[in-house]
Amino acid sequence: MRIDEIEKKSAPLSYQCLKMQIKDIQAIFNALNEKDNIFNPEIGSNGFHDCKCDKGIIRGFYTVFKTFEVEHYILGLTTKENFVRLEHCEFIITPEHVYVFGKPTPARLLVTALTAATGTYIERVEFDLEHIRQENRFTVMKTILLENSKHNPIRRARLTGCMREYKILPTIEVGNHEINSIKGIIETPLGPIDLTVNKKGKITLDCKNGLILSIDNLNFIFDLITKD
Repeated sequence: MRIDEIEKKSAPLSYQCLKMQIKDIQAIFNALNEKDNIFNPEIGSNGFHDCKCDKGIIRGFYTVFKTFEVEHYILGLTTKENFVRLEHCEFIITPEHVYVFGKPTPARLLVTALTAATGTYIERVEFDLEHIRQENRFTVMKTILLENSKHNPIRRARLTGCMREYKILPTIEVGNHEINSIKGIIETPLGPIDLTVNKKGKITLDCKNGLILSIDNLNFIFDLITKD
């Protein structure tokens, strides 16, 4: 598979978008491959690995060591034992955006690691879901997940269908709620795709298995969500 392509497998394709000031792709690639930034299982060091650079794009992986506890109950006594597992995320750095796929823990730590390695400020992209809803970015709106304030007995409400006037519903706390996520169908150069966008900037695509999405396709979806 080419460096600028990603395949949608059996599960929906989920990823995060990051903002990063990119002036020199090659310099960033060199920084990720410095000794102090490379993944080292021998000493238990988180880091980058299998990074490639071509066509002005960097693609690679970031792997972290994650500790967890297991309780054992033997003869009436409870003991705890610590274990370590590896978790990784895949990332693609383009001149326009950074896309991150995979586990949430390494994806979160990747932001700090990229900042430390490159000296560049990086932040997560967040979407204005109310603006997306009003602008009819979806050809078909399927679901809106709403969150009331924590004091409301109805914390969440999942609404299905065309919800232009959802604020009049009795389950919604007017003026004191927010949209958690929106799901619907969008039209793309690859055809219709199910898209879910949440308030923390996570994008989930659900389409036929084996579909190959290029960076241009991901950029198209990002622009569709964020355009004024």
